Amino acid sequence: MCEKSSGRKAIESYIKHEDMVDNAVKLGRANGFDVSPTEGNDPKGDVKVIAKDTKAFLKLLGETIDKNQAKRGKNNAK
Repeated sequence: MCEKSSGRKAIESYIKHEDMVDNAVKLGRANGFDVSPTEGNDPKGDVKVIAKDTKAFLKLLGETIDKNQAKRGKNNAK
């Protein structure tokens, strides 16, 4: 099998990034936060969170990432 071109790798990386943004927005909304994806190339980031929800959303996001990484680690150890 031939190696992927740098263009294909870039496209796949972009798609993964957009999937992560979509999942972060879904997670926030499912937990009652006012969260939305940004439009265009916003220098502040890819997810917009209302100021009062920022700390709680970041905590939830961090805990979710930690939990998923722990799960992934258990699955890889098998």
